[in-house]
Amino acid sequence: MKTIFRSTNLLLLLAAIIAFGAVAGMAQDPCTDADGQTKMQDEFDGLYANKTDLNVRQKAIDSGKAFLEKFGACESAKVRADWLKIQIPKMETNLGIARAAAAENALVGRFDTAMKAKNFDEVYAAGKEVLAKYPEKYRAAEIVLGSIGFDEAYKGNTKYNDDALRFAKASIADLESGKTFTTFGVNPYIYKTKEDALGYMNLTVGYITSVSQKNQLGSLPYLYKTTQGTSEASKNPIAFELIGNYYFAELNKLVEQISKLTADQYKPGITPEEVQKIVDEIKAKVALSNGTSERAMDAFARAYSNGQAPAYKAKMKKNVEDAYNVRFGKKDGVDAWIMTAVAKPFVNPTTPIEPIKDPEPVAPVAQPTTAPVTAPVTTIKPPVTAPVKPAATSVKNPAKPQAVVKKKTAKKKTV
Repeated sequence: MKTIFRSTNLLLLLAAIIAFGAVAGMAQDPCTDADGQTKMQDEFDGLYANKTDLNVRQKAIDSGKAFLEKFGACESAKVRADWLKIQIPKMETNLGIARAAAAENALVGRFDTAMKAKNFDEVYAAGKEVLAKYPEKYRAAEIVLGSIGFDEAYKGNTKYNDDALRFAKASIADLESGKTFTTFGVNPYIYKTKEDALGYMNLTVGYITSVSQKNQLGSLPYLYKTTQGTSEASKNPIAFELIGNYYFAELNKLVEQISKLTADQYKPGITPEEVQKIVDEIKAKVALSNGTSERAMDAFARAYSNGQAPAYKAKMKKNVEDAYNVRFGKKDGVDAWIMTAVAKPFVNPTTPIEPIKDPEPVAPVAQPTTAPVTAPVTTIKPPVTAPVKPAATSVKNPAKPQAVVKKKTAKKKTV
């Protein structure tokens, strides 16, 4: 009896479990859950209606996916499910585009805000990121990052020199290779034409290299390019002045060498042959100093002619007079020389200087007992820094354009 009873109990328990499972299965069939379908549809529709909040758009996508997972196979939800299967991939694509645009706008906004606040540390940080992520679209930022560094270097702030050189050189390369610029800079560091942008980027590199880095020779190719063409920078006297300063430095070296050689003629026990060798060397260096003097005069004459402030023009003319005096031993005729010089093409300072030999008034020195060959030994003193910064009066004209606003020309910096 016990065995029969136990078997009967097991059969009853098994039947109960099967019956419960059948009931539970019937209760979980989503296709019969009309209220559930309606509730999830309403949830999706409410989220889908928000077209601006990107987080809500993501929630709508998640809601649609959940609906498909639960009701996607139901005949009663076929119309909605088919629509979602088409729309959700589009929504995901559009959301990705919107998020990318939002990130771009945030970064560009960060750059613009820093520009308005003149927070140049932030301008450079944001600008570098902009160019790294969107180099084709925002190439004009290169010009901005070059221009800021130039303006700051002009004021004596060398903090941005390395970045200014990097981006000014990148701008030059991109401009010369014909890459597309939607604008030539960003307000207030914007230029009217490609030629203006190219001219001032060359001036940026030339100025920082010459003045801040004390590398006059390395600055010459950029300064010369600045003076060429029809850009506003080609008429800026700063490039000519810096080239003139280079020639002055070279001229001073020659003057020192000539002075030493002149003294060497008096060394005790020197032979006539040794004297002649020194005389020949002096002649060669005097001829080279003549050519160097005339190049210096030419450069400073153009700085003088293109300058505007009276104090600046006076200083540049004094430089011409000093070089003229070394060359000719007088100052008469400077004005006529300037007029003639500036009418000619400007000589590329990277080309070798041609020596200029003057006719010899007397025979060469034969022995040290006679008067040695002499040459002007006055050392020329170019400005310690360039460009010249007069005292705080109205005569100062800075070195490059200030803002050249789109459709409106602002005042330019000149000297």
